Amino acid sequence: MITQEKYFGSKPHLETHEAAAADLLDRRNRLREEYYADTGRTPDIDADTGTEISGKKNGSGDGGFRVPTSATGASDSSHKEAKGVDDSDQDDSFDAWLDEFEVPMPNGQPGGNTKLAEYGLYREHPSTTKTWSHLTTRAPGSGKRTFWP
Repeated sequence: MITQEKYFGSKPHLETHEAAAADLLDRRNRLREEYYADTGRTPDIDADTGTEISGKKNGSGDGGFRVPTSATGASDSSHKEAKGVDDSDQDDSFDAWLDEFEVPMPNGQPGGNTKLAEYGLYREHPSTTKTWSHLTTRAPGSGKRTFWP
């Protein structure tokens, strides 16, 4: 389980960030609990962060909350709004499990995912996130549950 303490660390943040993170982490944690129950797997702890959050040791580019001035990732990153998290997924088994729920969008194009929709989450395409899975509550412009960054 990812707690707000683990997500924010010692980084300064606002109450609005706490509310957004509470929503994100609740959805993420419930999805992960279902994944663990369904697969019998245990949490994937990142060796550098010591948590389920992917990141680099002593780096500013961790997969939790990012301060507005962080140079890591996109300038409009969902991490900066406390609406995105990078889950450690060293062997890509979590993404593979999510792939089982991929379905076409209503227009027939790829990018739908019934499991992500159930939890109100979106993720970056797994081919762009080897060893982690980016989950967010912020819908991409395409509206796809699995999207290209």
